[in-house]
Amino acid sequence: MKRKDLFREGFKSVFQFTFTKADEISEAIKEVWQEETDKIPKKTSKSNPKPITKKTKQKSKPTLVRKRKTKMFQTLSLPPGATKDFFSLCTGCNECIFACPYAVLFPVTATDSEKTYPHFDPNAKACHLCSDWPCISACPENALLPYEVSEKTPKFGKAKLLKEFCINEKTGESTCNACFVTCPVEKTVKFKGNLPVFAQSSCTGCGLCVETCPSFPKAIQIKLFKSE
Repeated sequence: MKRKDLFREGFKSVFQFTFTKADEISEAIKEVWQEETDKIPKKTSKSNPKPITKKTKQKSKPTLVRKRKTKMFQTLSLPPGATKDFFSLCTGCNECIFACPYAVLFPVTATDSEKTYPHFDPNAKACHLCSDWPCISACPENALLPYEVSEKTPKFGKAKLLKEFCINEKTGESTCNACFVTCPVEKTVKFKGNLPVFAQSSCTGCGLCVETCPSFPKAIQIKLFKSE
């Protein structure tokens, strides 16, 4: 017998033995399963079975999503020189936005129309109170008017100290005076001890003190005046 045939016969006998034993094991498992099944008591059927009725599907009511009412532009300020009739005069031409050398102004879409109006956020990017007011000069509709001689600076809001975030409060010393150095209006920032105090009469709310404040979160916040 050749070597190749020898291996073939050997594998054949091994597989035959395996298949035979597998059949025996399978039969034994079936017998045990049948015995265990017979031991389980059969449930007797109830004498008065409940009639099968079709359940009517109840239509679920749609969830009502209530829209939260938000005040338009409540955290933003109008550009310098904004008149009382600003919203009726402004055409949304964005000329004041393009004229701002510090890119402070940006358009905001009204909630009740598709019209846009220029605004800025003094707590994010400050108005630099330009001496020549390029944003006002660029307005073609007189929605922004120059300030009178008696009103050299606008009134956007007022600065408020959040002393828990102030560096001086944490160090207990006069470590920082960034707001004092940056403020463009004289005698607006003073110090009481080591903490800055903002004069409400002269503060414009321009946001330069917020912008230069090195603390995080910011230790100064501009509280905006409500526009009429």
